[in-house]
Amino acid sequence: MNRSRHKQAVNLRQAGLSYAEIGRRLGLTRERVRQIITGVRTPKKKAARNDADILLTTAQAAEYLNVHVNTVRRWSNKGVLEAYRIGSRGDRRFRRQDVDKLLFKKSSAGTS
Repeated sequence: MNRSRHKQAVNLRQAGLSYAEIGRRLGLTRERVRQIITGVRTPKKKAARNDADILLTTAQAAEYLNVHVNTVRRWSNKGVLEAYRIGSRGDRRFRRQDVDKLLFKKSSAGTS
């Protein structure tokens, strides 16, 4: 942390200025000014997501299923595992829920 910036912010705060006003003078956000003065950082908020809604890349799905990447691609082409095409390149993404269903089918078929 830049000591002079910290010193400036502390001096301005002691002079009675708000975090917003200090931020305008130093070219920072008021939250960053608060962090500099108190030394406490706010954790970044994570988007609340359901595990079933997470999209996996082909490599992540292959690792999760413990198969080769090309096997996942082949299953996608055959319709065994539903893939979603995203982006301009049409990259494949797989819903975690769909991968879990396939994994459950594979494990129950192998144990009977």
